[in-house]
This record gives sequence, C-alpha cells and structure tokens, in this order.
Amino acid sequence: MKLYLAGTEIPAYRTLLAQEQYPTVALSYWGLRRRSKFTKPFLLAEKFGDEAEILLDSGCASINSKPTSDLTDAELLDIAEHYYNEMVEPNIDRLTHVVEFDAHQLGDTWITEQRDRLAHYGDKAIVVWRPETGRQALEELCSIWPNVGITQAGVDRLDIAHLLPTLAQQTGTRLFGLGMTKTAAMEHGFWHAAASTSWISPSQFGDTIVWAGRELHRYPKRYKDMARARHKNAITDAGFDAEAVIADDPTEVLRLSVWSWRQFVDHISGRGVTAPAETPNGENAAPSPEAVGQLPEKRGTTGVTPTPARQRERQPLPGLSVVRETAEDGTEGRPVLRTVDPGVRSCDRCYLAAQCPAMEAGASCAFSLPLEIRTKDQRADVASALLEMQAGRVFNLRFAEELEGGFPSPVLSGELDRLNKMLKNVSDMEESSFSVKITATEKGAAQAGIISRLFGRDEGEQARSLPAPVTVERAALDAGFVDAEVVEEDAA
Repeated sequence: MKLYLAGTEIPAYRTLLAQEQYPTVALSYWGLRRRSKFTKPFLLAEKFGDEAEILLDSGCASINSKPTSDLTDAELLDIAEHYYNEMVEPNIDRLTHVVEFDAHQLGDTWITEQRDRLAHYGDKAIVVWRPETGRQALEELCSIWPNVGITQAGVDRLDIAHLLPTLAQQTGTRLFGLGMTKTAAMEHGFWHAAASTSWISPSQFGDTIVWAGRELHRYPKRYKDMARARHKNAITDAGFDAEAVIADDPTEVLRLSVWSWRQFVDHISGRGVTAPAETPNGENAAPSPEAVGQLPEKRGTTGVTPTPARQRERQPLPGLSVVRETAEDGTEGRPVLRTVDPGVRSCDRCYLAAQCPAMEAGASCAFSLPLEIRTKDQRADVASALLEMQAGRVFNLRFAEELEGGFPSPVLSGELDRLNKMLKNVSDMEESSFSVKITATEKGAAQAGIISRLFGRDEGEQARSLPAPVTVERAALDAGFVDAEVVEEDAA
C-alpha cells in the first residue's frame, strides 16, 4: 500500500516532505483555493521535485460534509470548470492520480456526465463511491473504472471491509482510501493506496504520533507530556531529538510523524497486505472513454411486467437454528432458537486472510466457536473465560509498560478499570440472597382483612378477637404473689 501524505497545498508541509524525501504526496484543490486567488497558473512542476508522486484531490469531501453549502449551483459549476481546465489539464503530465470533482449538490446526473471528461485521464482517474448508494453501486463502479476512491466516512457508514479484498481481486480495480484517519481501516482494507492528513495533527492539534513496538501510537494533546516521556528512548533510537519533541518543536514532531507513518506503511506491506500491482495493459488498463460512465442497464423498467419470483423453501439465516425441546414424557415441546456455526466463511473472502495461520485458498474457515449459554453454570463458565481473557490483556499491557521504562500507561489504566467492573459483575451474579419487605397500613376492621389474606383465616380471626379478661388470680400471679387473702378493714 502507498500512503499519500496530504496537505502539501501548504508550502511549509510541502518543503518538509521534500526534505524528508517522502515520495508520495497529495494536495487538495479546495484547500488550495482557500490560500490562492490563482492570479497565475499553479504549476506542480515548479512546486514539487521530479521524484514526487502527486495525487490531486478535488477536496469535495469538505463541501459534501456540510449540511448546506454556502455556494450556489452556478458557483460550484464554475469552480468545477476551473478545477479541470486550470488545475488538472496544465498539470496532467505531472500528476500520478486525479480525483473527480464530485460535489453532491450538483446531483448524480451531473456527476455521472462529467465522468466522460475524467475518462480521458485513463489510469490516473479516480471516481469516488458514495456510501448512500449502497454496496451494489460500489460493485458497479469497480466493474467499470480502474480506480475507485472510498472515503473514511464511507468505511465507517457501511461495513464493507470484508468486501474490499474480493472486489480488488475479482475486478482488478485499485482501491484508494481518501481522507483516511483510522489506522485500523488502512490495515484491514485491500488498498492500493490511501491519502491522509493525519500526519500533520501534531502541528495542528498537539497530538503525538510515534512508531514503537511494531505499532503506530497516536496520543491526543491531553496525553502529550506522558506519551513523549514514555517513548523517549524509542524516539532517540529512531534518530530524532527527543528533548526537542518533548519541548514541542514543530519541525521535530512532524519529522517524527512522517517517519512513524512510513514505518506503519512498511509494516503493512511487510505483512503481505498489498494491492494488485499496477499494469498499464490487461485487466487494469484504462477503459475507453466511450465505455466509461455507462452503468449497466437497470432492471424493472416501467411498462415491463416483472416475472413472479420462484418461491423456495424458507430456512433460518446462516448461524441460526430452531430446534424443539422434548419433555420428560417424550412429547414435543416448544421451539427454541439456537446459534450454530454458519459454515459460510471462506478464506478467500476473509479480511484476516493475510494474517491467519490457517489461511488456505479456496477453503472454508478452519475454526469454529463451540459455545452454548443456556444454564447458570454455562453462563458462569463464559464469564470466567472473559475474565481470564481480560486479565491476560492487562498483564500483557503491564509487561509492555515495564519494557517502555515503567511510565504509567493510560491504556493500561483503562483496561484495569474494565477488569474491576467485570469482576464486580461476576461477583454480583454469584451472590445468592432472598429478601421480602412488606409494608401495609390500615386501621380498624380492615386490618384483620389484610392479615387473613396474607397469613390465613385463623390468624385473621385471632387478630379480630378482643383481649381475654384478666382475673384477680391472674393479676396476682402477674404481680408475683403466690398466695394471698382478702383482709377487711375494721370499722373505726
């Protein structure tokens, strides 16, 4: 995978990348419009060295991200014409790739029509898939165009990671990640290339980006001091001035970022997560201008009576099964929904194929998950397994913390808190207790009615009875007298 570091419309970033000899760069036409009035031609040959591979992005993602544009349709059309006539055409020989001007405000019809112009750029042209059009539209674009761009928002909106390797392999289309900000999306996609401005976030937002431990670490500004002190040795070993990085020197933190992203790309490529090689001829060759932009004819045209679908026997979705329990007397009980191994995953379509030790082309998945949670004991077993798994993560992070000098890791702290919550939840499940609290307040005859309903008729009758009369003998006994006689007082 190639990574085009974007933001080179800003001269300082362009110069830094040239000094670091980073070859694949990108610039945004829309970002350039904010800085230039285009009083003279903007010639890339005068701005970049001969070794630079340049991807020109229209920047329409910024326009499309706003709910309502401040520009009218006429203004957008003028900007699109300037993009193609004044920016692309004079620089086409110097450009490696050109992203279409896909302003959604202008409508799908206009976007489709202007692709005829884009087709003349051949293998350099990149059309952009809109996630709201669905996966079918993505498959159609890949069947027609040599290069298809997918934005980070598109990856987030639809779970298409598993679909990308198949599309790239079956159609020969080169997939471009545009505006990528998440390393996970870059790792799991079958990308030919990606473009990102994330490398300049240390300069813009105070982030820290550093490659350490075969992993790209990205810390937000609030963890800046902790992160830079923690990775001080790794920064020094990479040949950078750690003290300058800690002091937030703008040049040094960006140099570190460029180096770290380069290591990240090399790491992905070294694992075998690569896209099909560029071939000017054959399946990856640019289609003729007449063929491009004409999507397959849609079915169900008005006036045509559709053929009734053939009805087939229904069955549960893969991964689900309905069984019937059998009672003790042998009679059939109620239906019960269970999960089963769907058995539909194949190595060719699995997004983990590049890392899986059991990967075998043309084979089904070698692993299954025999799991059943139907009883309290089974639930306790699963909870124990999850606790063991989380505890293992905590201990591994603790070991990594020690290897990096013992500086407290916020990631480890978060996982410790999660482990404690899991321990408390399991403890609460294991506790057995029973308590009943009854509060009732009524007066008079109604009181006996409540007692009868709660404790039975006999108790109610007893509560309704008046206290028994107290005799003299009983009173004497209660007072402690065993024997006594009545003494009459003599008359005076």
